[in-house]
Amino acid sequence: MLRHWDERTLSDLLAEHGLTGVGEMPFANDGWSGASLTRLVRPTDGTAFILKRTSWAVDWIARSTRDHALREGFIAAMPFPLPEPLVAPYHGAAAEGTTVAILMPDLSDRLQGWELGAAPADPDDLARILDAVARLHAAPWPVAATPDAGHVWPTAPLAERLLLLAPRSAARLAGGGVTAGHRFVEGWAAFGRRAPAAAVDLVRLLDADPSPLLGALHHLPSTGLHGDLKLSNVALLEDGRIALIDWQMTMLAPVAIELGWLLVGNSGVLPDRPEAVLETYRRAVAAHTGEPVGVGAPFDVGRSFPADALDAVVGDAATARSRAPQVVHGDWAAQVDLAWIVGLLLRGWRKGLDAEAGATLGSGAAAADDLAWWCDRALEAAARRL
Repeated sequence: MLRHWDERTLSDLLAEHGLTGVGEMPFANDGWSGASLTRLVRPTDGTAFILKRTSWAVDWIARSTRDHALREGFIAAMPFPLPEPLVAPYHGAAAEGTTVAILMPDLSDRLQGWELGAAPADPDDLARILDAVARLHAAPWPVAATPDAGHVWPTAPLAERLLLLAPRSAARLAGGGVTAGHRFVEGWAAFGRRAPAAAVDLVRLLDADPSPLLGALHHLPSTGLHGDLKLSNVALLEDGRIALIDWQMTMLAPVAIELGWLLVGNSGVLPDRPEAVLETYRRAVAAHTGEPVGVGAPFDVGRSFPADALDAVVGDAATARSRAPQVVHGDWAAQVDLAWIVGLLLRGWRKGLDAEAGATLGSGAAAADDLAWWCDRALEAAARRL
């Protein structure tokens, strides 16, 4: 069985890593959820750690995605088996009352930039990241094919993920005093001013009733997704591994969800246009077809992977192979179409703000032109798929 994070105490977790009695320093971060981060330095060797605390009470993303069990705590407590070169860089998770406390290494000097104004991603680094994401999606993921997958594996619900930042959700968050909600409301207002009326109507209609989009996604295969692939959740490690943090919105779903968010969430730093990024990913999935799926050692080499987790991600490790494109993503044209719609629904608010600010994206495109382009793609896709 998967280990629940509340099976051990925070004091026990800290003691295991030589951190008993070590002072915590506030650690600034760009997260929206309400989780708090502190930094600890082990006195014996100077190793730095990050301690993340979150709970249902403080975390609006947990509440909005029905994350009663606090999914990232499960991932951190496992440890989590991932296809090489990926690794989930967690030392463990534990309970502090009803709060989950997640202990991680301090990778702040390795995490990629993602917000507008950061340096554009290095094209070679981006290619490595996309290749690793393709390996993640192409792993066997037997759990995705089980009828009760949502009950035995931590997965964010699809509708709630799609509507997390939509206009009505933004209004509820702002009304509930969530600071980020006001930013989303401002963004959707800007979107309403800058986007074509038809695109504004598309977002409004899907916000009120996402069933056409959910139905279209239902016809595509599901696989294991990270769920929040902004590049600030990606660290390139010195040994060649690629660390993925913040698995709060991990899910079993079509790759269109992952790709739509990756494209819109990182548009400020992506050095290429969206079509080029998607093509790099598509080719990577195809290139790895039939290759053995290697699972690297846990981040803490003294830990071991739970058998249930290995069964869920790779099945029989001795025979596991990367799956073919028709199994991983099925109808590629449909996945691309739905990625445009997903991206606009999740982050049209930011595209509106960037367009009004006269920003230039990492690809060199003007934000106003990019907004018009995305709206055109989403409207064309909706006419074909919804």
